[in-house]
Amino acid sequence: MSEHFERRLSGQPVSPGIAMGLLRVEARGCEAPATRMILPTEMEAEWQRFEQALSRTESELQSLKARVEKFSGATEAAIFDAHLLFLRDRTIMSKLRKEFPSRMQNIDAVYYAVVQNFMEVMRRVDDPYLRSRVVDIADVLQRVLKNMRPAEEKSGTRTLCEHCPCVLAAYDLTPSDTADLDPNKVLGFVTETGSAVSHTAILARSLGLPAVVAVPRLVMDSRAGQQVILDGYNGELILNPTPETRDYYRALQQEKDKAYQALVDMRDLPSETLDGRHIRLAANVEFAHEYDAIRRSGAEGVGLFRTEFFLLGGDSIPDEEMQYEHYRSLVESCAPHEVIFRTLDSGGDKLPFEVLEEKEDNPFLGWRGIRVSLSRPEIFKEQLRAILRASAHGKVGVMFPMVSGLTEVREVHELLEECRAELRARNLPFDENMRVGIMIEVPSAAMMSDVLARYVDFFSIGTNDLTQYTIAVDRVNYRVASMFRSTHPGVIRLMRQTINAGIPTAICGEMGADIKLLPLLVGLGATELSVGTHLLPLVRYAIRHLSYEECRAMAEEALQAEDSYTIRALSKALAKKYYAGLFE
Repeated sequence: MSEHFERRLSGQPVSPGIAMGLLRVEARGCEAPATRMILPTEMEAEWQRFEQALSRTESELQSLKARVEKFSGATEAAIFDAHLLFLRDRTIMSKLRKEFPSRMQNIDAVYYAVVQNFMEVMRRVDDPYLRSRVVDIADVLQRVLKNMRPAEEKSGTRTLCEHCPCVLAAYDLTPSDTADLDPNKVLGFVTETGSAVSHTAILARSLGLPAVVAVPRLVMDSRAGQQVILDGYNGELILNPTPETRDYYRALQQEKDKAYQALVDMRDLPSETLDGRHIRLAANVEFAHEYDAIRRSGAEGVGLFRTEFFLLGGDSIPDEEMQYEHYRSLVESCAPHEVIFRTLDSGGDKLPFEVLEEKEDNPFLGWRGIRVSLSRPEIFKEQLRAILRASAHGKVGVMFPMVSGLTEVREVHELLEECRAELRARNLPFDENMRVGIMIEVPSAAMMSDVLARYVDFFSIGTNDLTQYTIAVDRVNYRVASMFRSTHPGVIRLMRQTINAGIPTAICGEMGADIKLLPLLVGLGATELSVGTHLLPLVRYAIRHLSYEECRAMAEEALQAEDSYTIRALSKALAKKYYAGLFE
């Protein structure tokens, strides 16, 4: 690929926006070294630099092996034998000796490319054992590259993005990787894997970062330090854009910013339909830096505060006092509006709660959500007490994830009452009438919603998981991701059944931020929508241009439809009638 001509890589847009800047490339958390051409006279010195890095890496691995063997035994230490074997793998070394003189690039860039190709082959084999070795290879790669960097760069996190904001390209990003991104240094990101409904994509939208996923050969076809434009509207990464392309996108960015500002100017207007039905419009929040945006967006409080990113962001879970102070700051900043805290939601593809002794065969059907909290009651009660104490400083609700039936609800209430009694004994104030709700994410909970409604104050429908569990489609599995349809008739009927239980019901999944499906949600009778702060102006504008009665009639027709396409088409037609300019 020429470094001097514009090239466009296409993928799936998952978070709108435009980012322009230099490209940073990472492979599964390992940053690709900058590429530079070398002279024939530099080849020997480059190869010596590589051999020295291998020796230092070998010494590190031997030390790690000895340390693990001392404290954990020979079996556990044996994992480093595989690392040491790969370090001087004959296939890799043979390929490197061939590629190095033909490319005439710095040795670390060539080594990176060779190992990346090898890893791609490994990821595609049928043998699960061999696929699992990719993690070991990535670890070795990272160590070798680190040891080839100048000494002053090894200690810190010095990267391209520290000196100027960059567009990040990576093979993939986990939710925790995405949570760690600094919006002041990362303008947007693009990945080789992923889908629109992954938690990584959700976080990108929450952070307001333009994002594109599912770009084939992204890591191999990109070079760190290139000028790029990331188009989060159309799903393109433009490498080496021409001056004409840059001018076009600058003008487009100005146009989008102007249109968005017009929406923001409506932030103080009520979120109610043309015929006067009010729908609470709240924010989904994960991070402290979003707190100011809540007020700026005109949100009616927080409909979903994902506590796992705070709880699991460090080396240990914060204690009750630390949690209390963190929750209190959010509650006070949102007053007089309500803040709904979702308790720890861990497991599946989300942030890890703790190291399991054995890998779960199917984590999405295993130890996650409320099941984790109930199995760790002391940790759970610390969080409950912290939330209760925060309720003394403003309007607070608590919400429990992944509830499948009444037994879990009863157990939660018992623990809540224990926490109330403990706080009374300590003379610590809290709201005795704090609202309690549950997430409806599992079909069994939706089908039992009439019973569960007697024991809680509100529901919040997590449309992503409800869809996943209803139609048996893993939303992050590329083989079946195209079958993931939130408008599946079975999902829509479960949503209606939940809403008909007669208590306030919010939509907090990604479906709530899809303005093409907003008429359907309004028509089904949702009383609240909770979306990312940057999407609130868009959703408010859409709500104010809809007729509830017209939406309700359309929803009744949709409930009789036999397929997801018809349901989506019915809702989109109504959205197009009232605010086509928002999505065309």
